[in-house]
Amino acid sequence: MLYFASEEFSGWLGQMRPERLSIGNQFVGQMDRPSTSLNSIRSEMARATSACVVTRSSYGKGMPITNSPNKIIRRFLMKYYIAIDVSKEVLSVFDGKKDLTFKNERGLRALKSYLREKFETFDDVVIIFESTGPYSNYLKDFCATNHIKTCIINPKRSSNFAKAIGNRSKTDKIDAKTLYAFKNLINPSDIKVPEIDKDVEVLSAYLSSYEFIIKVRVSISNHIKALKYNANAPKGLLITLKHELERNKQLEKELLDKITEYIEKNEELKKDYYNLLTIPGIGKISAIALLYLFKNYKDTNRSQITALVGLDPTRKESGTSISGRRKISKNGNGTVRKILYFPTLNAIRYNKKIKTVYERLVENHKHKKLALMAAMRKLVLIAHAVYKNKVEFSIV
Repeated sequence: MLYFASEEFSGWLGQMRPERLSIGNQFVGQMDRPSTSLNSIRSEMARATSACVVTRSSYGKGMPITNSPNKIIRRFLMKYYIAIDVSKEVLSVFDGKKDLTFKNERGLRALKSYLREKFETFDDVVIIFESTGPYSNYLKDFCATNHIKTCIINPKRSSNFAKAIGNRSKTDKIDAKTLYAFKNLINPSDIKVPEIDKDVEVLSAYLSSYEFIIKVRVSISNHIKALKYNANAPKGLLITLKHELERNKQLEKELLDKITEYIEKNEELKKDYYNLLTIPGIGKISAIALLYLFKNYKDTNRSQITALVGLDPTRKESGTSISGRRKISKNGNGTVRKILYFPTLNAIRYNKKIKTVYERLVENHKHKKLALMAAMRKLVLIAHAVYKNKVEFSIV
């Protein structure tokens, strides 16, 4: 039978009292906490000691008990959490004791040197950070390359958590400490080494660039229309803007050709792409957007893929006074949802399955926009089934 000091543990056995108090002091005032008697301290220490007992039966059948307690702790119990708040230029790091700052650059050499000095291996290290768009890509690639476990948190969750614990100020250091405190709510299944899929990254780059070019084209077009109402607008300016508009239309076409060319070179992508095109209503851009979505979120079920597009229904009710109308959450990928709007209108006319869903809801006196969102959800689920089963679309 082995006994270990309670301060050594921070994994699934739960955090001991000293760590809980140190974290609590960062957010809760001393007057908000009741005084602790001597008997309660003794009983707490007794419970902590009993939780730290490792016997031969609990250690595992066939596993020898060595004379090195540190090896047992590190292999089975210890998790070293490091919280990182990501910004454009720097990474604000909090390791549970002190604040550190590293430059956010490709390779993250400074961060790697720090981790190598602090840990012999990265097996028990867990890095917690928010998914902050392109700024967190360097950190994600770093963890994938060095096989470091991560927990990537949705920024909305961490923001709501900061409000719940009473954080009034917001700085990079405070955000890093907030993420460190969030480790107590992490689901073990969310801790994993990130996977980098090259095809997903390439499709994401093409889609984001395509969306940007469309926004620029629409902005130029609207500006030209506005200038036509200005009697004193120079004709040379209008001619220049029209040339720029034509150049953006040409760039849009070239980008679409490059995406198609990339897909054609990959046999797996090519097969899935053409299977999606067999669905009435789905065109080239919508097929590429759905292909990116399904490749990025593998092994998802029907409800999960619906939520990832932001089409999952939500409602707000409280007693008898509040009874809000149901609506979609819009928490998922907004780009895919926008791209699918016109394909859904097309599918309502030419896809029998989508048309049946839409007409049934309209006949039941549902709002047309609600019926449209239900049709879009049905279209996503059909496309997801086609992708997972690797088959072409069929009415039967």
